[in-house]
Amino acid sequence: MENQGKPTTTHDMVVVHRMFRREFGEAAGLVRGVRHGSRAQVRLVADRLELLLDTLYHHHEGEDRLLWPKLARRLPAQGELWQRMRGQHAELSAGLARAQDLLRAWAADGGNSHRQELAEAFDQVSKAVGDHFDQEEREALPLVAGVVSQAEWDEMGDAASAAVPRSKLFTVLGMILKDADPGEQILIMGHLPLAPRVLWRAVGERSFHRLEQRLEAAVGHG
Repeated sequence: MENQGKPTTTHDMVVVHRMFRREFGEAAGLVRGVRHGSRAQVRLVADRLELLLDTLYHHHEGEDRLLWPKLARRLPAQGELWQRMRGQHAELSAGLARAQDLLRAWAADGGNSHRQELAEAFDQVSKAVGDHFDQEEREALPLVAGVVSQAEWDEMGDAASAAVPRSKLFTVLGMILKDADPGEQILIMGHLPLAPRVLWRAVGERSFHRLEQRLEAAVGHG
């Protein structure tokens, strides 16, 4: 059905996309820059990149399950666009799976093998992600507000949040908020229950900043 109430706010998607653009854009540099000879530092980088891959997988899975089918039913004249979006997800899924396999092999060997292959895989994923997000934000998101309710839209965010392991929630939140302006931070935090919002301010934010410092040190930026 069409959205009869207040126009749906979709800018949170742009904020999340910005996080993915930045993190994937920096991923190859992390792989190339991590210091040799330290399994702990390789593991730190690998954990961050594995979380990034998993988070994008669940982001797209939620759209494929909860967004594109609704839009295909409610805006059938835009069928080519919805098919293109899902097709790009399928292509990206193959790239993510290859990066995941290389990442696990790289980490298991302490960063001594597959370094260049892995960096190139992340470079390829970064470009594909950017191209996909450009099209989605330019062509798809402007159509959502009129045909998807806020509750339906928020269901996607809830599903994505539920897929994040509890121990990684503040890392993902920190990644999303990192480049968000104050208004965007309010928008993103508004999706969380009270307890996680309080915990983020009390301990989560500082914990994320310490993790960022450890990552910088692992690649020689500290």
